[in-house]
Amino acid sequence: MEPLRVLIIGGGNAGISATVFEKDESTAARARDWSFGVYWAQSRIEECLTPELNLLLDTVQTDPSYRRHAESVLPVYHGVTGEILQPIPAPYAIRLKRRAFVDMIKKGLDVRYGKSLDTITVTEGGITAGFKDGTAENGTLLIGAEGAHSPTRAWLFQLSPEDAALQKVPVSSFGTVAKLTRETALSLRNIHPIYSMAVGPDNVFVFAAIHDCTAEAPEDWTFMLLITWNYDETEDHVRLANDRVFLLEKVEALTKSLVYPFNAMVQDVPPETRSWYSSQMTYWPTRPWDNRGGRVTVAGDAAHAMTFHRGQGLGNAVADVTELQTRLRAMKGHTRQELARAVGGYEKEVWKRGYDVVMENRENTLAVHDWENVLRSPLLVKGVARQGSLQGSPAQGGKE
Repeated sequence: MEPLRVLIIGGGNAGISATVFEKDESTAARARDWSFGVYWAQSRIEECLTPELNLLLDTVQTDPSYRRHAESVLPVYHGVTGEILQPIPAPYAIRLKRRAFVDMIKKGLDVRYGKSLDTITVTEGGITAGFKDGTAENGTLLIGAEGAHSPTRAWLFQLSPEDAALQKVPVSSFGTVAKLTRETALSLRNIHPIYSMAVGPDNVFVFAAIHDCTAEAPEDWTFMLLITWNYDETEDHVRLANDRVFLLEKVEALTKSLVYPFNAMVQDVPPETRSWYSSQMTYWPTRPWDNRGGRVTVAGDAAHAMTFHRGQGLGNAVADVTELQTRLRAMKGHTRQELARAVGGYEKEVWKRGYDVVMENRENTLAVHDWENVLRSPLLVKGVARQGSLQGSPAQGGKE
């Protein structure tokens, strides 16, 4: 077999010779940006990045001046009384802006934009990926990292499409990145410089995180706001998904009984601000797939799409990358047998880990919207740590 050529669909670098095919025209093509927390996978990010890029990691935080530390917590409040329910330990946690992080890690990579996957064909030498622009690329291994709606996962389960389908959680969600009033912005950052959560007897979950605070004036900072609540089939979900003002009015009504500043966040959002809505959140309980002799696999949300209330998505995606790259680098030779062994070893680990974390996060999402059970939710009982591991370490960001 010739030297490995890895085709990554919609993902990042695995520390080996790889070409990344991204359906977007650029990292700025999507109208919305968002951020994600790293609570236990800091050291694994180090394994995926060059020393030069590791030094830049703090610069792509939502607040580049923030310095991670051992006593860091993620505060969870009673949304109505303002009482703190749990200061969840989050030692050395960091929060990264998606677009800035992707721009950083793509440096030195072979990234092809405007490449939307159309077909996958197994060949004697490996795999051929066909794209909707009529081009094709040959490779040894194809990794689908295109997110929850992964076409690669759909291809792997083409004989049983229902096994690749996302499942629904009866919880609706609203999200936006918006400027707030000076008072609300300062109040949120007084609670915690990066993020905070609130839950309450009305079964509404609120999360607020600073997204960009480089501007001098607090009223020019932007925050990522997430609000979720129990699904109601009688709602006009089509209008909620397409009418920004109607959606804001709905979320304002849901949050008006909350304590300040959680009740003011949505009220402050300008009506022209972009937002996104899902009538029901989705997940995919990881199950084994046939990798066609080590030719095709998936990683990240494509392998374990989960709900976000415990912030486990990025950590598990990073764990996928480090697990797979470690096994590929350990290959004794570039043979089809060695590749199948390496990919199979990665999958054995991710099938169990992925299923466990997806189902635990589903349980958690239901629990944080059920006031009688919220204190028994994985979020408040286990926090944001990876099960069976330590949460952080001072070394460049953390150890498992």
